[in-house]
Amino acid sequence: MPKASGTPTMRRRGREPESDMRGNTTEEDTDLADDPRSDMETSEAAKAAQANEGGEKLLSKVKMKKMTVRAVMGISMMVTFGGIIYLGHLYLCVLVFALQCFIFFELVGVRKRQAAERRLPLFRSIQWAWFFVASFFTWSGSICDFVASDPRFFSSHSIARMVLEKNMMVSFSLYTLLLMVSVLSLRKGLYKYQITQYTWTVVTICIVVFQTQAVFHLIYAGLFWFVLPSSLVICNDIMAYYCGQIFGKKLIRRRFLELSPNKTWEGFLGSAFFTMLFAFWFSRHLCGYKWMTCVPQRFTFSISPLNCEPDQMYRPQTIAAILYETVPGLRTAELFEGLHIVNGIGQLEICQAQIHALSLGFFASFAAPFGGFLSSAIKRAYGIKDFNNLIPGHGGMMDRFDCQFVMFLCTFVHIRTFCQAPVTIDMVLGSAMKLSLADKQARIGNYRMCRRWCTGSGVVKHGATEGTKVLV
Repeated sequence: MPKASGTPTMRRRGREPESDMRGNTTEEDTDLADDPRSDMETSEAAKAAQANEGGEKLLSKVKMKKMTVRAVMGISMMVTFGGIIYLGHLYLCVLVFALQCFIFFELVGVRKRQAAERRLPLFRSIQWAWFFVASFFTWSGSICDFVASDPRFFSSHSIARMVLEKNMMVSFSLYTLLLMVSVLSLRKGLYKYQITQYTWTVVTICIVVFQTQAVFHLIYAGLFWFVLPSSLVICNDIMAYYCGQIFGKKLIRRRFLELSPNKTWEGFLGSAFFTMLFAFWFSRHLCGYKWMTCVPQRFTFSISPLNCEPDQMYRPQTIAAILYETVPGLRTAELFEGLHIVNGIGQLEICQAQIHALSLGFFASFAAPFGGFLSSAIKRAYGIKDFNNLIPGHGGMMDRFDCQFVMFLCTFVHIRTFCQAPVTIDMVLGSAMKLSLADKQARIGNYRMCRRWCTGSGVVKHGATEGTKVLV
C-alpha cells in the first residue's frame, strides 16, 4: 500500500519505523497536540494561517483553547491534591504508590510489542512482580525506620512486625525467586527482546521506585516537606509554559535546547524567577499551619488534628538571630552596625524554613526540569507525543510527574543534611527495645552507676534524674 504523503504524524504510544522519525519534531513541548482531534485542529489552523490573512487569529483561538483546557485540568488536579493532603499522611502515601503504579504502566508500555508478547506467557506479570518487589523493599524499609522509633511497636507481636523487622531478608528472598523465574522464562528466538525488556524494566524501576523511596520520609517528617517541593515543581512548570507562550523567542533568539526546540530561554529563566518568589512566600504561609509542620506519631486513616510545638525553623526570627545560630561566634551586632538600612535588614523577621525553601526553589528551577527533558528524550526516541492521554491538556501521569522524582530526592538529601538531627530520643529508645534481656539489664546497671556518680560528684542535683526512672 503506498505511503501517504505529507508530514508524518506522531503516535501517542508505540514504535514507528526510523525513517518516519528522522528529523521529526513533536508538539509535546508546546502542548498544542494532546489528542488526534487536537492534531487536526492545529493542522487546519496552520493551513488557514498560510492561506488567509486572518489565519493568525485562528491560530490564536486554537492556542487559547488549549491553554484554557490545560488551566482547567491543572486547577482540578491541584484541588484534588489539596483534598488528599487534608485527609492526612497515610492517604498521601497511598496516592504516591498509586501514582507509581500508573507511571510504571506507562513507561513499560513504551516498548511493548504485542506480536512478541503473545508468545511469552506471564511475561508482563513478571515485569509487574519486579516492580512490586522493588516497591516492597523501599516502602517496608522506610516504614520500619519510622516505627523503629516507637517502643510500642517492639512490644507488640504480629506478622506485620515480623515482616517489617526482617524486610531485608524478605526482599532478598523475593528477588532471588524472581531472578530464577525470569531466567526460566527466556524463550529461544526471543532472547534479545526479553533481555532488552528486562533492562528497560530495571531502568523504569530506578526512575519510578528508587527515586521516590524518600517520599515516605518526607511525608512523615511533616507535610511541609512534601507539599513545598511538589508545589515548587508545579509552579515552575506552569510559569515555564506561560512565560514561554507570552515572551518566547522575543528577548533571546538563541535556541534553548536541541532536545526540545520549542522550549525557550524566556520560559526557563522566567519560571525560575517566579518559582523563587513563590518559594519564599508559600513556605512562610505553610509555616503557620500545624497540619504542615507537626510530625505524626502513628499510622492512622482517621482524620484528626495534630497538636505540637512548632520547631524553631518554622517560627519567625530576625535575620541577625538566624545568622548567629547558623554561624556560631558570628558577631551579628558588628555585622549590622553602620548603615541604618543594613541594620534594618538584620531586624527583619523571617523563618529559617524560608531559607531552605529558597534552596529548594533554586533546585526546582535549574535542576528538576532536566527530569522533564529526560522524559522528552524518551518520547522522541520512541516516536510518541505523550505517555498517555489520561489527562486532557497534560498527557499521562509521567508527563506531569517527570520532574517530581528528582525533586523529592533532593528534598530528602537536604533535610537529612541541614534540618534533622542524626539521632533522636525516640531512636535511642527504639534501639534499646531491640536489645536482649541480658543486654538491657547490663545497660540499666551502667545507667545506675553513671547516675550515682553524677549525683555524688555534683554534676547534677539530687533528684534531677528521678524523671528518667520510667525508662528503666
